[in-house]
Amino acid sequence: MSTSGEENNERKTVTIRGLSTDIYDRVSRLAKETGATVGEVVNDALKRYIATLENISRTIDNMIRSGDVVMISGVSSLTVTKVDLESLDKPVVFKDMDELIFTDDVTNELIKSKVAKIVNVNTVYVPKSVSTLLIASKSELVKKIVPRQ
Repeated sequence: MSTSGEENNERKTVTIRGLSTDIYDRVSRLAKETGATVGEVVNDALKRYIATLENISRTIDNMIRSGDVVMISGVSSLTVTKVDLESLDKPVVFKDMDELIFTDDVTNELIKSKVAKIVNVNTVYVPKSVSTLLIASKSELVKKIVPRQ
């Protein structure tokens, strides 16, 4: 085993339970198109995914350590108002939630100044007046951004 953080090139056969057949078919197609094996494509995808998660974690950890942000995490569903955001001394990171709901009184300017990051949230609901691209620019691993009517 390597102690310097180098990749271990040892290979073994593994079974992945719960893998979507659609995902497997797409990976298989991609492997054929690129001349790689399914294992090579999956290994590359997992390496990139892990690196992305590690970078996000490092960035947030650095922000927290430096005292630059407030962290709100692990709440299943959270509704955030203009007053909530204005009451914060520092920008906020919203992390690990099923849904994050910004009320109609939240503005683009408040999002710009008070929301540092939105990480690992299934669905973010925003007022129609708030830019979904602005929300996307502050998001990592967010599945859906939904403008409310």
